[in-house]
Amino acid sequence: MSKLYPLITICFILCLLLLQVKVSAQSTESATVDSLELDNIVITASKIPQARRETTKPVQIIDRAEIEKNTGRNLSQILNQQSGIRVNDSFGAPSNGRILYMQGAAATNTLILVDGLAISDPSGTGGLFDLRLLSTENIERIEIIKGSQSTLYGTDAIAGVINIITRKGGDDSINGNGQFSYGSYDTFNGSLGVNGAVTQGVRYNVSYSRESAEGISAAENPGSEGSFDKDGFNNDSFFGRIDITPVENLTISPFLQYSSYDGDYDGGAFSDAENEFTLKMFSPRLQVEYNAERARVNAEYNYTRTERSFVNSFGENEFEGRFHNADLFGNYSLTDYVQVLAGLNYQGFSIPAAEGGSSRNASIISPYATVYLNDAAGFSAELGYRLNNHTEYGSNSTFSVAPSYKLAENVKLFGSVTTGFKAPTLDELFGQFGANPDLDPQRSLYMNAGVEAYLLDQSLKFSAQYFNREIDDLIIYATAGFVNRDRQNDQGIELSGDWIVNSNLTLGGWYNNLDGEITQEGENGSVTESNLIRRPENSFGFRADVQPLEHLTIRLNGEYNSERSELYFNPNNNFAAEDVTLDAYTLVNVYAEYSLLDQRLTLFGDVQNLFNTDFTEVYGYNTIGTSLKAGVKVNF
Repeated sequence: MSKLYPLITICFILCLLLLQVKVSAQSTESATVDSLELDNIVITASKIPQARRETTKPVQIIDRAEIEKNTGRNLSQILNQQSGIRVNDSFGAPSNGRILYMQGAAATNTLILVDGLAISDPSGTGGLFDLRLLSTENIERIEIIKGSQSTLYGTDAIAGVINIITRKGGDDSINGNGQFSYGSYDTFNGSLGVNGAVTQGVRYNVSYSRESAEGISAAENPGSEGSFDKDGFNNDSFFGRIDITPVENLTISPFLQYSSYDGDYDGGAFSDAENEFTLKMFSPRLQVEYNAERARVNAEYNYTRTERSFVNSFGENEFEGRFHNADLFGNYSLTDYVQVLAGLNYQGFSIPAAEGGSSRNASIISPYATVYLNDAAGFSAELGYRLNNHTEYGSNSTFSVAPSYKLAENVKLFGSVTTGFKAPTLDELFGQFGANPDLDPQRSLYMNAGVEAYLLDQSLKFSAQYFNREIDDLIIYATAGFVNRDRQNDQGIELSGDWIVNSNLTLGGWYNNLDGEITQEGENGSVTESNLIRRPENSFGFRADVQPLEHLTIRLNGEYNSERSELYFNPNNNFAAEDVTLDAYTLVNVYAEYSLLDQRLTLFGDVQNLFNTDFTEVYGYNTIGTSLKAGVKVNF
């Protein structure tokens, strides 16, 4: 692999030289040939379509063009490039689960949405949904909102939400797209999709994708003798969507999404094993929207069934979770400046009965309402309230207050004070080990303040914010089982910027500083200590998109993560927890694509971990070395 470094480096330097020549030749051209499009419509921040400039909360958008520049990379790796998000083990073996931390919060505190509807696995640890089940091929864009969004979206949205918005059909009768790539570790990615319009009122989008890899050993080999088996995977995903407009202003959209993911996994840190697992997701949904001049009504329903099985030396273990989510909401514009939104949400969680056992069930019914003030003399605000009625613990409520003020047309101050909650899971309430039916929900208070500015004719975006999040009544496993006991407090600073220098060069970067501590209550009083396991105190990322030739695009991106703490449960010491420090590391990746035939054919290549950095994301587990991938994309 090292023989490729000189060639890759020379190619990259040549591209930069070509760019410099072209920039010099165009010295009279304005550097602001494009903008960052403040008027992009977003929906996640308010459940109301709004221009990006109108939202009181900052929204991170990963659009389709950005996803295309990450062809061959999975959802976890794309999210890991975003400010304030850390997806642990995104560069590990494909058999390892991906753990997402948003602004340092536990993975179970970030809610995943698909087209605005929550998805959940009630049988997963903490209700955690596995990101490996979501393919990037059918994603139009991703909207990320940080800070508690429980007032709009309910349980699990303590840290924020990630809304994956799927692709719609096109205007032509039929359009097609496909992608094929092959690379290191026998990695294969392939997809095929068709979309279009049957009539003016019926559009469709259907896609299938398959991924597979021989992989690497998930566990690190601590010795010099022998070798560990490789742990590979196969993933098949199907997506179908139809948008029907039977009459003006009314749209009916049925969806179906299915994924089957199977592979190998090891026995733990530094422990090889010939284990196998299977993950399956079946998720149909239906959305109905009526949009009049001043009013909009939405009725939405989705069902998510997840099945997981694990085969190891102890036998086979099977898990199944079922999640129902129904949401009815509408908004009305009282004036040009004031809108109101009100809704009713039902969420049902179920783990079917195992042989000789009983099923576990719980549900939440939540009415909610929000008032939006939009740009009244530069001032905007959101004021929301939600009442949650849970079948086991009773009721709790959340609120959201989020003002913003425009100092100038493209400079906005923003802040928020919001509360959130996470309902106890079915295993915590009814499981076989330490269940406690008297658990209360975990409750959070989140505050942030910052500035967002679009400068140089909107070619330069800069944002900065400070946040503080406190979670009380943490559910932990104590001697007697699950109890509400401890308190978590996290705070941090986020800086980010994007700059369209000219038509040939775009730069971006971010810096995150994070601090967190837990307060544990014990017999001898409370003890407070730092506890951000696997989450760096300091991290930054960068990217540079260069277009040295009309049809050639090159992206250089990377990240730095400082030292992180880790707990290792040593089997040679009765599984006692030992503190471990993971070294800081820097990764650099290069992606390039060349388009032909009026962009109907695109050749691409991807190099991850360009300098073959030796690094650790999870103690006792491997990460990839330099990884090469090449392929082709077609549009027809």
